[in-house]
Amino acid sequence: MEFVKTKLKGLLAGGLFGSGMLLFISMTIVNGGNYLFNLILGRWLGPADFSDLSLIVTIMLMITFVTVTFQLTSAKFAAVATADEDKQYLSNVRHWLNKMGWGFGLLLALILGVGAPFWQSFFNTASIWPFVILSIGFPIYFAQGVDRGILQGDTRFGPLAISYQAEMWVRLVFALLFVWIGWSVNGAVGGISLSFAATWFVARKAKVNLPKPRPLSRKQKKAIALFAGPVIVAHLSQILINNSDIIIVKRFFEAEEAGLYAALALIGRIVFFATWSVVTVLFPIVAQKHQKGEPHRHLLAISLGLVAAVSGAILAMSYLFPEMIVGILFGQAYLSIAPLLWLYALATSIYALANVIITYRLSTGQGMGSWLAVVGGLTQVIGLWLFHSSLRQVVVAQIYIMSFMFLILLVWDIGLALKERKSKKDSVSENLLVGQSGD
Repeated sequence: MEFVKTKLKGLLAGGLFGSGMLLFISMTIVNGGNYLFNLILGRWLGPADFSDLSLIVTIMLMITFVTVTFQLTSAKFAAVATADEDKQYLSNVRHWLNKMGWGFGLLLALILGVGAPFWQSFFNTASIWPFVILSIGFPIYFAQGVDRGILQGDTRFGPLAISYQAEMWVRLVFALLFVWIGWSVNGAVGGISLSFAATWFVARKAKVNLPKPRPLSRKQKKAIALFAGPVIVAHLSQILINNSDIIIVKRFFEAEEAGLYAALALIGRIVFFATWSVVTVLFPIVAQKHQKGEPHRHLLAISLGLVAAVSGAILAMSYLFPEMIVGILFGQAYLSIAPLLWLYALATSIYALANVIITYRLSTGQGMGSWLAVVGGLTQVIGLWLFHSSLRQVVVAQIYIMSFMFLILLVWDIGLALKERKSKKDSVSENLLVGQSGD
């Protein structure tokens, strides 16, 4: 009993169930608000227009792999600076990454906004304006990723949670208002761009007091770039896996079917977004413990258990009550997707577990899992591009691909753990021998 109490106190002190619980609760509310955004607009717009909005949201999620790269990179080096109590280094990193964020944001804004006529033609949308409106918010959204990362790496989960709340509420309120007054898809996208500005304002105001930044050395920039590489790869794989199916379905299916699939994906991804806060909290805590040389393997097991428990509950509900869930969330017009709901939730559950392993290893500086995930993502793109005779075939293909990827990641992680344990034992034995020879 005393052992259990000691472990529990350690977990609370470590942050996974302590201050991280605030972020978990906040992210649950945020995910609920984001789902409400999609559910209400799915009913108001109907399947055809909702497929256009879903495409814009998917493009936003795909391009924000750059945002998340800035966030995790700044989180990693903020965690290192916090562990070393070096605020000057933290200020230097923040300043340099901020400039990079604005630059990338402007570049991608030009690609999306200027290329709007091409994107409209390629995806068969009703207007160019959703692409233009979305592009306006990109630069500021990329910049906010850096400040969010500083808060995450410093384990300041309270202000971080508020930044997510601001983004969700501004998006929900203004998007619904603009659609209600008759601006349709353009109004919904306008609400999304306004939410970018809101989260940037909150995250920037919440930053810690830092000294005046100094230029980073070439060696320091190289270290950041070497870390950012696997992070980009990891989130590129996440984008491919989470969003390529919607893009491919939008490309090959009629607008009505694409809208139905968008609703299916939205419901099925409850698993991934419901467990995202676990990964968000896990990353900086493991990074700090790894920097200090403290044990952290148990945090992987706990995180996998939490994700499995949440995924299992959602999967069971999707299997037992699919028509009720679809009917309540989207209405009678979407009931044809009900038989596919538990299958999509299964595919998402497997990927959510895989993502825990990828993030855990990434926080310790090991990026091979990211490359394995990219292979999985590319396999999904190729597989769905070739095999899409029905919506069911699209979903089943993802289950097979995600299962195989998770198995490979699990074997890779266990192999690394055994190698690390052996290396530690050899190091202890060598120290003992040195000590004995000294005696």
